[in-house]
Amino acid sequence: MKRSVLLLLGLTLACGRGGSDDAWCADVDGVRIPAAELRRLVDQRLEDSPDANRDDVVTEALNRLVSAQVVLNHAAKAGVSVSDAEVEVRLRELHGEEWKDDDPHYREAVRREMIVDRIAVIELAPKTRVPESALRAYFDEHRGEYAVPERVQVRQIVVEDRAKADGLHSLLGQGGDFAALARANSLAPEAPAGGELPPFARGELPEAFDRAFELDVGQVSAVIESPYGFHIFLLEQKLPASEPTFEELRSKLEAELGQRHLEELRREWLRGLRKDAEIQSNDDFLETLR
Repeated sequence: MKRSVLLLLGLTLACGRGGSDDAWCADVDGVRIPAAELRRLVDQRLEDSPDANRDDVVTEALNRLVSAQVVLNHAAKAGVSVSDAEVEVRLRELHGEEWKDDDPHYREAVRREMIVDRIAVIELAPKTRVPESALRAYFDEHRGEYAVPERVQVRQIVVEDRAKADGLHSLLGQGGDFAALARANSLAPEAPAGGELPPFARGELPEAFDRAFELDVGQVSAVIESPYGFHIFLLEQKLPASEPTFEELRSKLEAELGQRHLEELRREWLRGLRKDAEIQSNDDFLETLR
């Protein structure tokens, strides 16, 4: 995830730090949010969406910062924190093991995002258990959405010109090893794996791939032209359409409905925290942004 995207997600950017009297945008229970944080959020949003209404952008960004600071203050009272080591793990999850960037402001933004998420889970997760009756009702209503269509698994060889494709097709007709010929000749990224592709359904890949559904298992296709070159397919297996049972989907449904319920609880929880907080905005500064 790019840094600019992460920094605009949810409630992650509340940075309640001390500041001078003329350099804050809002005060949340005595913790002042630096004006620079709001200005930067507004500038970033307007850079990404030049046609956005400036007043709306300012209001939305201020609400984000205030809501995040409300939660961070609550987490501090509850003794919830995130260590440097945990931040490091999260950064590597986001950017990969080779990521190197010592920007302290970015690290602090990630830490605060993690704190906000952690205190919400601690306080709300125990309330998210979905009753069996609700799970079964949801499954009965949406079971068709979890159905798996017929799929095929193929190997393919892709080359640039028809003459080479015809030559390889002839070799296959003489008993040539498809995987070996794919490794030696195919231009596709799965060539090192002998041309083997993951299973796919009709319409999931470019139109040429749907021709594989006309083959029998073990059959090699004719040479098929597409915008990507000339293809030869070997049908490895056909996977019939299936509809999972409730028991097979139980864990998935519990996770999906539990997450949905958590989000609903989180909105209500945040409204309650904001209602109990003393929040003051710096109207003089806000006028300079509008």
